[in-house]
Amino acid sequence: MPDQPDGALAPSPYTVAVVGLGGTGLALVRRLAGAGLTVVGVDDDPAALGRVRDLSPSERPRTVTRFPAGVATADLVIEAVPEPAALKRLVLAKVRRHVRPGTPVLTTALTTPLADLEEAAGPDLFALRFLRADDLDAVEVARAARAGDAAAEQVEGILTAAGITAHRVVDRAGSLAPGLLLGLLNRAAWMVHDGYATAEDVDTAMRLGCGWREGPLAVLDAIGLDTARDLLSRLAETADGHTAPAPVLDELIARGALGRKTGRGFHRHDRDAGPGRPAEPTAPPGRRVVVVGSGTMATGMAESFVRGGFDTTLLARTEEKARAAAERVEFALQRTAPDEEAGGSGFTATADRSVLAAVDLVVEAVKEDLEVKRALFAELGEVCAPRTLLATSTSSLSVADCTEPAGRPADVLGLHFFNPAPVMRLVELVPAKGTSAHNLARARAVVEQLGKQAVQCGDRAGFIVNALLFPYLNQALELLDAQATTTAALDAAARSVGGQPLGPVRLLDTVGADVALEVQRRLHADPRCRSPRSAPLLEQLVAARHLGRKTPGKSARTYLATRATAPVPATV
Repeated sequence: MPDQPDGALAPSPYTVAVVGLGGTGLALVRRLAGAGLTVVGVDDDPAALGRVRDLSPSERPRTVTRFPAGVATADLVIEAVPEPAALKRLVLAKVRRHVRPGTPVLTTALTTPLADLEEAAGPDLFALRFLRADDLDAVEVARAARAGDAAAEQVEGILTAAGITAHRVVDRAGSLAPGLLLGLLNRAAWMVHDGYATAEDVDTAMRLGCGWREGPLAVLDAIGLDTARDLLSRLAETADGHTAPAPVLDELIARGALGRKTGRGFHRHDRDAGPGRPAEPTAPPGRRVVVVGSGTMATGMAESFVRGGFDTTLLARTEEKARAAAERVEFALQRTAPDEEAGGSGFTATADRSVLAAVDLVVEAVKEDLEVKRALFAELGEVCAPRTLLATSTSSLSVADCTEPAGRPADVLGLHFFNPAPVMRLVELVPAKGTSAHNLARARAVVEQLGKQAVQCGDRAGFIVNALLFPYLNQALELLDAQATTTAALDAAARSVGGQPLGPVRLLDTVGADVALEVQRRLHADPRCRSPRSAPLLEQLVAARHLGRKTPGKSARTYLATRATAPVPATV
């Protein structure tokens, strides 16, 4: 390492050469230099070398040079050229001829296994795997077969010095969290391509319904649509559950809309983006509401309507069920401070079905059984006053199939609340084929008066959130079934590298394996959803009654603990 001039800061104990100064390489340079490491930026493209000069002094590499100069003195070399395997092999072979023996080399290859690169790169090869170059707090690291322990310790030490958490994973195309997340992001892009939902509504649904910091299409914009399309194309060739990239990606790329780096992708990212979708005119929602049902969702929705200022009646099958439901709702309402209570709203619970005759809105929250719902809507069509808005709260059935017996195509739609209804701000608004624009506006006004956010989508299995979430959980179980990882390692990587609020196994135990299986079967049965068959492991969990939180002591974790331990590397 060269001597420092008098008065200069002490050099870092590590020198890292980053080969390739595109978006990924530049982000690595910024992260490593910002952490105080000595960084050498290496590239043959004068434009790429010029971009380095735009970095702030604290994030700028100490030296910028043309390839292969700079790699010979490095303690670690990171290859960050674009994804094609042939290009990576060419660059890695050149790196091999110039590095000191025993110097570890990291490749950013995500879709190419290390076994396909090791011959060119030589020993001590590792993979640094992540999706978002702008979020490098955690990565997955895979180790090639011939990599030595000393090199592995060097890699771990340098990443730790940079403040980057390394999750040790087995070597596979797509890795763990990046591959899972890419599958979900692609399904979100397909929704926009199909005209099923807008990018704004898809992202809002995942933020409010699943606790994401950013929606999936905003994440695609951050990755870069051209980069994401390339990764998805390569993963689709591996035949491990990934579908072809949504054509909307090519359409946006052709227009030069690559995401944040160009200021526009699925969303606008320039300073003059202006307001989003203009607000639609609202219609008077009416104050009289009946919620049909007495279970958790019914009582939660009834509480929400009371808090929103609606005169609310909960209609149960028996007076005994009505009394029990009333106690739960009234207890929940009593926990509210007096100044937070909705003024003028009332609540009753009854089994007297005559209450259906003179209301503005009926929301059913009965058993998730198509025949039960159809029988109820046949009754609603007979007894409800004209222009009563009739809504199903189904989470996985067709709105049209549920509501058709009412014989009122203009007055029916879906209002999918999320559990717990009083807390969750999201409602999926699902018009049926004949729903009138006026009634759609009325329903949106109801949601707004509840203090919630409506997102609109087409009428097909899973709507937005479930159609994205459950195939993701299904694919996670495929990884576990293949013994590519352990439940703890997968959950940790999904949270840390994938940015998820919950790992997929913990989330599965929360929602219930039986629920996941039923939804996944319905998604697979609807060809518009492009969803795979239920994972065999999911079928096994349900058959063994390891359903998760609802069956104490019998979760996915406990079931998998009885199986052979997955081969997780002992060191990076």
